Amino acid sequence: MHERKKINNYWISRYSVRKVFFRDSFYNQTIKYLKKQRYLRFSKIFFLLNSFLNKNYPVCYILKRDKKIVGFVGTIFSKKKYNKKNHLTCNIHSWLVDQNHRIGSSLLFKEIDKERCLVTILTALPRLGKTFIKLGFKEIGMTYKLILIKKFFSKQNDKKFQLFNNLNKINKKLPNNLKKLLTFYSNKDYQKFLFTSENSKSQSFVIGKFVYKKKYLKTLNIIYCSNINLINKNMIQFFQILSKKFNVSLCGEYFISSKNTIFKKNLNFYLTKKKKIYLKTIPRGFTFDLLYSETEY
Repeated sequence: MHERKKINNYWISRYSVRKVFFRDSFYNQTIKYLKKQRYLRFSKIFFLLNSFLNKNYPVCYILKRDKKIVGFVGTIFSKKKYNKKNHLTCNIHSWLVDQNHRIGSSLLFKEIDKERCLVTILTALPRLGKTFIKLGFKEIGMTYKLILIKKFFSKQNDKKFQLFNNLNKINKKLPNNLKKLLTFYSNKDYQKFLFTSENSKSQSFVIGKFVYKKKYLKTLNIIYCSNINLINKNMIQFFQILSKKFNVSLCGEYFISSKNTIFKKNLNFYLTKKKKIYLKTIPRGFTFDLLYSETEY
């Protein structure tokens, strides 16, 4: 056993890990490598490499051997507040290592660990679960709830509620702590809007993404919601306006605990799907959200 460990250490020592920042000297090399690899779809990785940019943190890490790139892990760093404390988080959206060099794959994660951050993996392949657990991750169940909203053609009065998706108007109404989200989610693939109540002057800022189920059922997957209570208490009106304005048939949300769901009321037309996600060094007061991450449903 000692000899085997010695041999492994020898081979691992021949690898090195480099941080890659947006458009630095390693960036173009990394793009060339990603275009040639056949494990993951390049367009998806490239989109995420250009999202949520922060000049203080790398967009990815690369594994090198003999000056050649043989592995890659895509990272999205952000700061979130749990229990009134700011925490650095890193979401890993892509991980690949050439087949003949997987002995050095764990080095990528060891380099990320040096940042002393909360690391999340939200779209892991099922076969990699045991690997992540060996690397020190905790396995947690996530639920995806998909609601059919076309059934909510209601007799409810929706005139007291409005939905704005004009960015200038949203920016004027948003508090300063949420305005940065408009910048980070500026890509047109993300939907940003305000759901407002005229009576109470309450509002909820929502970020989502449109996808299509069965190729033709337009679906809004919700990434972030600033005022869950407003939407939950006025769910029928929210669905009615959403359906009319965007011609949406379905609405999806993600959660770990049912206490944190947006749509808490009993619904007759929905289905759920379970998935395993992986987290490392979970801080006290942690609450799950999808900000600064990829969505894959």
